[in-house]
Amino acid sequence: MKKATGLYPGCSLEGTSKAFRTSLRSVLRRLDAQCEPLRDWNCCGASSAHAMDHELYLALSARNLAQARDQGYEEIIAPCAACYHRLVCAEMELARHPETLAAVNARTGLNYGGGIAVLNMLDYFTDRVGLSAIGEQVRQPLKGLRVACYYGCLNSRIPHAAATSGPPDAPGGATRSEYPMSMDHIVAALGAQPLDWSYKTECCGASLFVTASSVSARLVGHILKDAVAAGADCISVACPMCQNNLDTKQDAIRAAFGIGRPMPVLFITQLMGLAFGVSAAELRIGDALVPFQWRVDKGGAAAEVTACPA
Repeated sequence: MKKATGLYPGCSLEGTSKAFRTSLRSVLRRLDAQCEPLRDWNCCGASSAHAMDHELYLALSARNLAQARDQGYEEIIAPCAACYHRLVCAEMELARHPETLAAVNARTGLNYGGGIAVLNMLDYFTDRVGLSAIGEQVRQPLKGLRVACYYGCLNSRIPHAAATSGPPDAPGGATRSEYPMSMDHIVAALGAQPLDWSYKTECCGASLFVTASSVSARLVGHILKDAVAAGADCISVACPMCQNNLDTKQDAIRAAFGIGRPMPVLFITQLMGLAFGVSAAELRIGDALVPFQWRVDKGGAAAEVTACPA
């Protein structure tokens, strides 16, 4: 029997990363994946809350987990890497410390008993949907497209107890915190070429672009420079903050670090959608500041996919 899976949207997918939300929904429909959004969800406490008030963060995450349980789900996926990290860490802490769970329930009026599994989107696609099912939906193989799969910090570095079990080369990526492969496997299933490169799990600076922009710019510069050196046509991401940082500051960063050409940054769901035959407009690829251009094959006739900034 398949597990009932809920979708925790998170704040970014409802705001600055609507392209992620739209492309994810499009891909889930084509995969016939039964994954409905949680009703009445709230912020998970990412960024400031968990650093300023640990109890508040636990309460925010516990409420989402309780909502999932009350709506009949056994597990949820969190497309945003920060949301995923906060939810999976909260679930693990509450499971390990019954006294903390009791205190959170007393403070919030919840009656959460634990037991909701939290998956990131990449592991959901590889471990639940399956690479063969993804391959079956491909209508426009992305042949020749060279992709630098960028995981960032939070999708791959989670508490050991929450990591996917299995050998290091299993489809799921959580067992390989330093060199994950789940996104690479998805890209290969789309017919594209995932690249071997050095910066797939390096930090992009996250919210440091607000508080220490020079630090974040240096981190992003290293990532972009290595992707160009590896011969990438684009970078694929599974995190709203990573996409924003790698995409929006490129003009200044490329000038500062001597990076010779622009580097499009797409959500993995946008690449999946293109391979499934969905239009660039429907996938909101034009929302990014760095335009993406690629030549795809439609029924034997070449067609140009050009997505310029909206």
